[in-house]
Amino acid sequence: MSDRKLKYLFNPDQKDPKTLKAEFVVRTAIFEQIFADIQEDTMQNPPQHYMLLGQRGMGKTTMLLRLKYAVLDDEKLSKWLLPILFNEEQYSMPDLASFFEHIAKLLAEDHPAYESLLEEMRKHEFEADYDQKAFEVLVEYLKKNEQKIIVFHDNFGQFLEKIGKTATHRLRNILMNSPYIRLIGASATLLEHTFDYKEPFFDFFYQIRLKGMTADETILLFEKLAENEGKAEYFAEILKTERPRIEVMRKLSGGVIRTMVMLFDVFIDNEKQDSFKDLEAILDRVTPLYKHRMDDLKPQQQLIVDAVARAWDAVTVSEIAELARSERQGLKTNQISAQLKQLVDNQVIEIEPRTTGRTHLYRLQERFFNIWYLMRYSTRQDKQRVIWLVRFLEGWCNTKDLKQLFERFDNNLEKGTYELSTVFDRALAYSMVENDEVLGEKIRVLSNAIFYLLEKQGNESDIFILKNRFDEISTDIELKSFFGIREGVKNNIMRIYSLYSVEKDSFIKEFLSIIVFTIYDYLNDEYSPKKENIQEVNFELVLCDSIINILINNIEEGIEDLEHIIHIYQYNYSKLSEILISQLLLLLIAKKQLHTPYKLFREHPELTQQLKPIYYLTMEYLKDEYPNDYLKAGEELRETIEELKERVKWFEENLS
Repeated sequence: MSDRKLKYLFNPDQKDPKTLKAEFVVRTAIFEQIFADIQEDTMQNPPQHYMLLGQRGMGKTTMLLRLKYAVLDDEKLSKWLLPILFNEEQYSMPDLASFFEHIAKLLAEDHPAYESLLEEMRKHEFEADYDQKAFEVLVEYLKKNEQKIIVFHDNFGQFLEKIGKTATHRLRNILMNSPYIRLIGASATLLEHTFDYKEPFFDFFYQIRLKGMTADETILLFEKLAENEGKAEYFAEILKTERPRIEVMRKLSGGVIRTMVMLFDVFIDNEKQDSFKDLEAILDRVTPLYKHRMDDLKPQQQLIVDAVARAWDAVTVSEIAELARSERQGLKTNQISAQLKQLVDNQVIEIEPRTTGRTHLYRLQERFFNIWYLMRYSTRQDKQRVIWLVRFLEGWCNTKDLKQLFERFDNNLEKGTYELSTVFDRALAYSMVENDEVLGEKIRVLSNAIFYLLEKQGNESDIFILKNRFDEISTDIELKSFFGIREGVKNNIMRIYSLYSVEKDSFIKEFLSIIVFTIYDYLNDEYSPKKENIQEVNFELVLCDSIINILINNIEEGIEDLEHIIHIYQYNYSKLSEILISQLLLLLIAKKQLHTPYKLFREHPELTQQLKPIYYLTMEYLKDEYPNDYLKAGEELRETIEELKERVKWFEENLS
């Protein structure tokens, strides 16, 4: 991405208005809602004021700019309504009087009738109620010119904190009673002033939360960006096969517009790459911004952010203290709470707003910042959690190009394009992909990576880890002829058919046939399922038995089979086993057997990490018993959890 494009990405006010309007293709419904109110209200009475809430990069500044340009473009509105745009950072506004002075300066820049406004205001500069007098002078000028103003104020929350509660009360009174000013503000945090009944602006603004883009909005944005760069046909062609990669990154980034615009350049320039490569490329581009954010923090705050980032999910103050080993640093929990308040005010950390009781839950506000931190500064164990998440999302997105991905890895090794640390990270991650159809490729990737690191004198501990991983795969899984065990597997499938041949429920029969065909697809390769013996293949068939037992309400027997497999096999499953276990857990939730998945997740932390969205879905159903646990889930998991919830509803409806 060029320096020019990066400048516009972080400073949209410097972009040409025509270009900004042309690229404004998401958030259109919100824009139309607010602008319709602006057009219809002639402000004969005090108007409705708005507050846009959303983390950095969600498009708040762009929305304010788009509304400003719409007012200017409207022939009727522009005659009597003057738009005033406050930039995101206003360091020269320490009080309410400077707020009105800044309005006077901006009006004078574009309208000769207001050139003397600031001078008239400052005649009262040393009076006790200067802010009130400054506003009265502003109103006099507006009346004389038969005009009114609409103020678009970015970062409004920090402005309120800066001017203090007394001035905030005065501003509220002005906005509530004057028909000459409308305010549309924006803030990266959920304003305490708007949800605390003790605060001046409690329940005052019409609040609109800007959430992450949907899948359709992301594609729409990319299509517009491609059109603007003359690459519409090219983008349409690569979209036919590469849509899953966009979806992976959208969920990881939480649909943050700024991050997704960065992804567009990576996607359009590297259309044959993969999700990991996209992730690495974007992380490189945001490193200066995020590193600056960390460097600006105080040492104690850096310690707290490190603990919260490594936790990934939302955590309590006591959990932060434990992760940060704060006692050794002489940092008490009340000091952590005080630092957390500052971090929340500075938009680095957010409080989970749905928490009940006194115990707050904290997480990094921007999820991609959290990913960046884990990938750049955490141990390999912490980094693995991001890899698990990518794997889960890729599974949902039906990623089918693993063999091509591994082949590209080998080609890049030959070209020497990777750094040594990258070779280790990717080889280890690829070796953990649970897909038996690429077993041969996994072994090849590991062996090539090991030889490459040996040749380049790479880190000895990295080589040792990869060798152990190679030995695990080679020892535990043996390549065999497909024909050598096919008959045994078919006999077991027929055993399931015979056991339930008398079943009349069409849904159960349909579900059973899906399971069987899934097993056949799993075996349909030049290799066997790559198991040591038939007994290991039977693990999958026992899981099928468990599913059908639960379907026909033999709940206890089905649960017993599931617990037996998980305890014995210790989650060293094939991809098929993972799919079947996921369906089993969703079935149990649909059958109101919530404490069984809860027990399994508690007893097997690896299961929780691998199937984290299902874990948090379980805790959401158990929220009466554990009211805050499900709230720890990051926003990037929310959409996947909702998809799983729909699957549970589907089971409930079909099993009813």
